[in-house]
Amino acid sequence: MSSWLSALSSFLLLGTAFKVGKCMRHHLSHLRATDLLMAFLSVISVILVGARWWGYGELSPQTRQLFYDLDSLICYFFLAHFAYGWVRASDRMAFFKANWFYLPGSLPMVEQLRWARLIQLWRVYQLLRDGPDLLGMFRRERNETTISGILFLFFLLLGVGSGVMFWLESGHPGSQIETPYDAFWWTLVTLSTVGYGDLVPKTEEGRFVASLLILFGVGLFGAISGFMASLFVHPGRTSEDDSQWRRRQHEQQEQLLQEIKALREEVKALQQR
Repeated sequence: MSSWLSALSSFLLLGTAFKVGKCMRHHLSHLRATDLLMAFLSVISVILVGARWWGYGELSPQTRQLFYDLDSLICYFFLAHFAYGWVRASDRMAFFKANWFYLPGSLPMVEQLRWARLIQLWRVYQLLRDGPDLLGMFRRERNETTISGILFLFFLLLGVGSGVMFWLESGHPGSQIETPYDAFWWTLVTLSTVGYGDLVPKTEEGRFVASLLILFGVGLFGAISGFMASLFVHPGRTSEDDSQWRRRQHEQQEQLLQEIKALREEVKALQQR
């Protein structure tokens, strides 16, 4: 009975969320790369909560606990993203008034409130409906696009790698990866290039997947190192600064080409004399 009441309250909250989403059109600015990342994490969170609720009898206690812990980590990530935006906002009160409805879905204490994350999906849908220039956005906001792409690929590899490794290794004789937590821990350690060696795959298929994740992990952390190095080399440089620099370079090249063309015409005129 309590589960039905929880589901009913969640659907009521979901309806309220969509009403709020329809009324927030005037708060929208332009689409950013982090909006797409937040939408991706919101989808993952809704899937985790739905699996815990409707697959309660089919999932093992370890799997349900893993899903809950992962969703809690997503909550903390959302809270950190909100706090970062609030700190960097020029008008913090206006930022809070325009984005307060993201907070209920970011609280890890109340699981029913996590359906409110669909507000983020509704916001991204409204922004995508305007047909934004995604390639132009990625070029303008290179730093934000880079870190969002790295995090997106990391979360994707972490989820897919854990699921595939658990599917390949669990149940085999002598396997060390028997629970979803084991698979998640092994994938996290492998992608981070730490490699404790406490858990290792035993099957040939598992080792093949492990080799792919090792290569991806080295590439990911190489990309992170390069990104952090660029921030230290140009600590105050923004995407707008990069755009202005490229614009100045283009203007200088155009001026140089015009001067070369003028010199050619002068040389040609002298030769005709």
